[in-house]
Amino acid sequence: MVAGVALVAAGIYGVSRLGDAAGDNHSGANGGGDSLKASELLVLQVVGTHDPLLAVIGTGRGERRPAFFSLPFDLTLTVPGQGEVMAADVAGLDAETVRVAVSNTFGAWAEHVAVLDLGGLASVVDRGKGIRVEVPGFFVTDAGNLGPGPARLSGEQVVALLSLREEGAEARWASVVQGLLRDRVRLGEGDLAQTDGLGGVRRMLKRARGAAIAPFPTLSVAGSVTVPMQPDFDRQVARVFGVRNPVPVIVQNGAGAPGLGQDVAAVLLPLGFRVVLSQNADLFGYERTRVVANSNGAIADARRIREALGVGRVGVSQVPSGIGDITIIVGEDFTG
Repeated sequence: MVAGVALVAAGIYGVSRLGDAAGDNHSGANGGGDSLKASELLVLQVVGTHDPLLAVIGTGRGERRPAFFSLPFDLTLTVPGQGEVMAADVAGLDAETVRVAVSNTFGAWAEHVAVLDLGGLASVVDRGKGIRVEVPGFFVTDAGNLGPGPARLSGEQVVALLSLREEGAEARWASVVQGLLRDRVRLGEGDLAQTDGLGGVRRMLKRARGAAIAPFPTLSVAGSVTVPMQPDFDRQVARVFGVRNPVPVIVQNGAGAPGLGQDVAAVLLPLGFRVVLSQNADLFGYERTRVVANSNGAIADARRIREALGVGRVGVSQVPSGIGDITIIVGEDFTG
């Protein structure tokens, strides 16, 4: 785990021991109430172009309509175990790491991930006899002139549209995702380059048919770093997908083993937590994991974390972190 960009870490001194037991049962951020109507989420990625083509697709459930977000190409994501990473670099990681990184950004767990290369995408499009795309402009491509306006594109034309190296790439990607979801997606056995399971992806794409695009509010920091605009983004995700706002946590690697941040995040994200800072602890060699509530109000969530990890000791800090509600110092007792 490498140090994150943020400079302020949670204080771990002045900690009172609260015990090792799990405490009361609490539902996660996606449990209870309206969460029964929350969307299931799929991370969709297309590889093979110079752009990071990533989208999060939410299924319809009850009265909730299916929808999707396309990730801005210049977005910076907090990747558990790696710190702050540009979307272009996230797109080069393996599918499971991409799923964890994108889920962490949205504060909601994506049940499935699907990665298509350009050949696989073309096969999917052609199997459905093309897709209807609202081409956002006029483009000269290797597959002919395309747009502006609605058109039924072949697999070759879709690939050519996404492969262009000119302005408007984000709009072209969003229009292709919307076109892909407009009709039934006929996904074949060999279309996916990486996935957690073909059956689950097929089921989710079926339930996401007709998904509309949702705006992704962003903020430019120091004129060079693009991040989600908060709290607007979390409110938008909650409105579109029906999930609750995540509980922010800090994860520190106190064991020195690589990959601990991602392993911890994979356990906690489905329970409604978000890793807001991922870094090394003050030193390595912690034998036992510490789960530190940074206020009395966070004790119940700290106990939930301890229960989910299956190891560690819960405590409360007298020094608020100002970043996360809970600080987790991962020790050698956590094996993933």
